[in-house]
Amino acid sequence: MIPSLAPLFTGPLADHGEKLQLRSHPRTDVPGDRFFQHEYFGAFVDDLQARYKTDERLALVSLWSKWYFSTFLAPVMAANLLQQCDLPLALADTGIQLGNDARPQALHLSHAGHPLGPCTAFERFHTLIEGHLEPVIETLVKVSRASPRLFWSNAGNTFEFVTSRIELHPLANAHSTAPAREILTTRLRPNGRRNPLFAPVHYHDVGEEEPQRLRRICCIRYRLPGVGYCSSCPLDECKQQEQAV
Repeated sequence: MIPSLAPLFTGPLADHGEKLQLRSHPRTDVPGDRFFQHEYFGAFVDDLQARYKTDERLALVSLWSKWYFSTFLAPVMAANLLQQCDLPLALADTGIQLGNDARPQALHLSHAGHPLGPCTAFERFHTLIEGHLEPVIETLVKVSRASPRLFWSNAGNTFEFVTSRIELHPLANAHSTAPAREILTTRLRPNGRRNPLFAPVHYHDVGEEEPQRLRRICCIRYRLPGVGYCSSCPLDECKQQEQAV
């Protein structure tokens, strides 16, 4: 755990304390700028396919990306929104700690971050979006040959879910997640480029107390042997299957 972030790991974030760590010496991680080199990550996925005994390369990379984004987005966003702290997320400042099952366990950082001054929502999340998610997703696309929309949808799904969890945090107030909500509801970035985190999920009124949360784009994890549909799957066949149970 990074000591300065300790107050964040309570309530809905109680289980995330070890997901961000300061880089150790000697290093026990794989440097982020090495891990997400196309050749290195491609070889990693080759090994991952052999481990999981599947030819579904695209679905496997998609599932692994969901594991990866879920590892660090909650503590990173909480530090940003609740502590006004901009963490060092450029790939050269990070390291990936993997478990024996090749799943990401933690993101290691070069230092504990800097205070955020007054800024717009897109300036606030610049380090995360342009410094980390963009180069990571570029590599995921190259190695899997999938559309970038798939991986941005995976990242956006986690971003939206984390935003809703942070709203329940003891340190949150009515305005804490406003910058994250602005990211999720704005089609274009200030420079006119498409915002890839725009509206990754929607909520469907099914006549129950809670609306049904659905992704805009399927993560296709169901193509993997033994892996079912996710709880937010938008596919009609998934909903029909659930109704038949």
